[in-house]
Amino acid sequence: MKIVKYVSIPVLLIASLFTCCAANYQLPVDFVIWAASILFIRHAIRLHEYFWASGFGAVLVVFSPLPLVVKGLLLVGFASIATFAKMWTAFRALPAESI
Repeated sequence: MKIVKYVSIPVLLIASLFTCCAANYQLPVDFVIWAASILFIRHAIRLHEYFWASGFGAVLVVFSPLPLVVKGLLLVGFASIATFAKMWTAFRALPAESI
């Protein structure tokens, strides 16, 4: 299973290089990459591998059929959520006397 985990993101990124060569099939190829990253995100979350899920989330946003502005806003939103989650975890770890 580790081989699939370490190979999947590079394979998706290499496949993305050839979407421009697909000409009329660019949208279906992007959709296949998008669907594969959704499946890998589900699997990574189920295994509590959140670092890998975030990597596949970036691939998901890049190859989604959304306009570029929406993709940028999604990436900023995901980064904000991750930052908030990390800060919340650090805040909860503080002893009650120091708050």
